[in-house]
Amino acid sequence: MHTAGIFRGCLDNNPEKKALVEEMGFGVLSNLPNYYLKQKVLKELFNCFDIYDNTIHAVAGEVEITTKKIGDALGLSSTGTPFPDKVVPKELSEEDFAVYNFCQGKTQAQLGKLIMDTPVDTVENKRLFMRAFLLFIQKSFLLATSSANVTPRAYPTLYDVENTKQRNWTLHVHNFLLEELKKAKEYKTKSVHGCCYALLVIYFHKTQFGKNSREPIAQPSWIDYWNGRTLWDRMKQEKRDAAGLVRTGKLRAQKEKKQKKNAKKSASSKSQWESKSETDTEGYVSDESEED
Repeated sequence: MHTAGIFRGCLDNNPEKKALVEEMGFGVLSNLPNYYLKQKVLKELFNCFDIYDNTIHAVAGEVEITTKKIGDALGLSSTGTPFPDKVVPKELSEEDFAVYNFCQGKTQAQLGKLIMDTPVDTVENKRLFMRAFLLFIQKSFLLATSSANVTPRAYPTLYDVENTKQRNWTLHVHNFLLEELKKAKEYKTKSVHGCCYALLVIYFHKTQFGKNSREPIAQPSWIDYWNGRTLWDRMKQEKRDAAGLVRTGKLRAQKEKKQKKNAKKSASSKSQWESKSETDTEGYVSDESEED
């Protein structure tokens, strides 16, 4: 089950659970689209991203990715106390260690079932539901990975579930996304982990509305605008238009292929010339030897 499915299939039919999610500050994510993003568009967006200045350099414009913009895009808090990067099990209390054990080996499907099946009739059950939801939303969306299990980077978010609004969620999302983008660039991986949806929405929003990105719309988050048909049409535009990510990506790939071909041809010519020079030199030395 994906993120939109949890909201539409479970939370929308259970007012108590939906109210808990809104209290936690994640109600805005109910507007996420119920389909997958076009991989070609995401791939070219990733190719345009510079890990050294955290900026997307594209024909349509340059867009810097900041923590505040991720907050504007997702409607999450960009202030508050940051989460630690990791949990050290040996430093945990007995109660917190039980929470740590709860995180181990959880898959997205298991977490989705917990969200569906867990009642919210007692304090303990409410905490269990909130922890399951936080792990699910990070596994499926905020800290998405190709691994079957939740990333350990999500564990520190589960120890104070009653005060999630006082934590800096966008910094948490931003740091993980930048780390994964750098890893993908360095190791040339085919997939990128993290909230690539936020990257896409920020790029679309800033290139469409420019500096006055807040003026044309009054929604609490940019995903309220980039939802459904609007998002789908823009992705098709990126594939079709001359200045779109996919079209310019193809041109860049052709240019790089031509440059590699020319470089290979140049290296081959140089090698042949050096080989001929060595042969001529060897013959000259040989002639001198015969005269002696």
